[in-house]
Amino acid sequence: MAEEDIEKDERKWVGVRLSKVMMHQIEMVVNTHPEYAWNGPNDFVRDAVRRHLEYIRRQDMLREGRIESLQPKVEQIIEESLGVEERTRFERELRAIEREIDVAKEPQAFVDALTKLLENTYGQSIAKTISKKLLDMLQTKGSV
Repeated sequence: MAEEDIEKDERKWVGVRLSKVMMHQIEMVVNTHPEYAWNGPNDFVRDAVRRHLEYIRRQDMLREGRIESLQPKVEQIIEESLGVEERTRFERELRAIEREIDVAKEPQAFVDALTKLLENTYGQSIAKTISKKLLDMLQTKGSV
């Protein structure tokens, strides 16, 4: 559906049909994982769809090659948070990754290696936060 069609569409909700088996699986997950704060199956499905749409947007960005602009942003974040020495170490390790992985041909492998490098620098939870922030920045700016 084109963007102008979405604006003209006055529906507020759409229904989705799920098999009984899938519905029971969703209910079990919702009930056994209160840490996600889903209020029920509807919240779970909305969250799942939102997350999948976000995943597809990221994959589109990788295919479009915009991932190459991440390096300077990552280096800036590291320098601001940990200083010039850490940024220099990060640059060295990133250059080694770039020699092994062609970002244009294997963007997902590059992102995986970059995330691993960030995890080694900051730890897993902060690395995920940085990765999300960088991807959000790319999405906000459109093309970089």
